[in-house]
Amino acid sequence: MTDHNGRQSPMPIFVVMGTAGCGKTSVAEEMQKLLQCDYLEGDVLHPQANVDKMASGYPLTDDDRWPWLRLIRDVLVEKASQHHATAVVTCSALRKVYRDILSDIPSELGSVTFCYLKGSPALLAERIAARQGHFMKPGMLRSQLDTLEEPNPEVENVIVADIIPEPKVIAQQIVNEARSRGILP
Repeated sequence: MTDHNGRQSPMPIFVVMGTAGCGKTSVAEEMQKLLQCDYLEGDVLHPQANVDKMASGYPLTDDDRWPWLRLIRDVLVEKASQHHATAVVTCSALRKVYRDILSDIPSELGSVTFCYLKGSPALLAERIAARQGHFMKPGMLRSQLDTLEEPNPEVENVIVADIIPEPKVIAQQIVNEARSRGILP
């Protein structure tokens, strides 16, 4: 995107975040369709050791997460440096320190908005139990909920969305809110 003076403006980056079962992938895919933009599934960037650990029912530690978070951020910086219009990425981003890593992008290249998909523990557990073939096991939700530091709109650039509506509706709500805030044209 360019501004009214023809200068390259920072790429809007949307990090669709939340615990397992909140619908990150489904909402991000709908946002990608609405925005016709780049989409990155953060889980595919996990090192195999992380996937194996989670598949065995063990939660990740911060030491497991740091390289993964930096890799996601580096991929976003690369996309922004290539002047892509917009990007949507999924990442649990459960703690503020994780979100700080993800948003550590040169301001002239990109601007990160977190899209927090918020739901009740009961609904999240129900959704996880219904999933087939995912490495995240139902018993690990408690660990994620214990780790979660809900983003604070007073200090973080975040759009909070309830997970009860269909993903298409949630995606449209997020895009509408981003437009009303001037994040998107």
